[in-house]
Amino acid sequence: MTGHLSTPADRPAPRVADPAADAAGAPEALAAPVRGPLRRFLEARGTLGRHHAPHRRRRLHAADGVWLSAVSLPGPARWRDPATVPAVVLLHGFAASAAKPAYARLADELSRDLAVLSVDLRGHGRSAGSSTLGDAERHDVAAAVAALRADGHRHVTALGVSMGSTAAVHAAATGVDVDALVLVSGPGWFDEEPATEPLRQLHRHWHSPWSRLVMRRALHVDVAPPATWSEPRHPADVLPADLPTLVVHGRDDSYFPVGHGEALARGDRAVLWVEPVFGHAEDGLTPEFCHRLADAITSAAEAGGFVEAAGGPSSAPPGDAVAPPATWPPRTEVA
Repeated sequence: MTGHLSTPADRPAPRVADPAADAAGAPEALAAPVRGPLRRFLEARGTLGRHHAPHRRRRLHAADGVWLSAVSLPGPARWRDPATVPAVVLLHGFAASAAKPAYARLADELSRDLAVLSVDLRGHGRSAGSSTLGDAERHDVAAAVAALRADGHRHVTALGVSMGSTAAVHAAATGVDVDALVLVSGPGWFDEEPATEPLRQLHRHWHSPWSRLVMRRALHVDVAPPATWSEPRHPADVLPADLPTLVVHGRDDSYFPVGHGEALARGDRAVLWVEPVFGHAEDGLTPEFCHRLADAITSAAEAGGFVEAAGGPSSAPPGDAVAPPATWPPRTEVA
């Protein structure tokens, strides 16, 4: 473990949900800023983000030998028995880190009622290794869950965003001991050829050695080359059907249409929130959404599962769902 425990306040004030107040103006610590190109670049580098809740850095060691950096926010476990405090492993999306403002804001909000371990996935932030876009990252999830279990937490939820969603699903599918999943803007399947323009752009950068070099130097993102891609099984094919799962997907997601979210929510204990205006991944992590998600995870830990009504109006049928393509072949083994 490294770092120190930052304690700007002895104990956080209780939160009172007030959507009208949120719409009028969130506190400075939670407000989502306008994000131009320069700000997005600095956010991706981890330059601008900071936590306002008590936290410390710690190191994790994945089973395949990769050293990882994570931010631990103990939340109520600072003054309560960890066994009574549910915990969350927070897994960011591609080209992000625990320090990116949207994820720091979400971790701060979650830590009001939960213990949080926000991980820099391999190849990102302060962690070693190379990103495999959610495949080998299952080892990162396993290391984080094991750390929270060792801390004494009995209930652990894996919360993955985009690439982090894929990592969470593959971890659960390979036996990592999580009690629940939250999957935000995650893919339900992998297309042989990218189906949306943002994915086509990412695909071109991934296949370009020069683009990968720029990402490594400018954004501190180290991506393994395409030749190392192991073609993991589609997330919707391996997601455990009996695991409490909350799937959150934007109707306006430009990377993965809402049909991906529907594919992930086919399990017996899955609940789907379709957000009318959300965008993709961190774009939707507004203060209001962070409040709502934190309440849903806390309630699910107490009740043993997510409830349909927790999403409120955003649980409305998507209408413009996109079904998996005919070329979506179920694979037979877990990568």
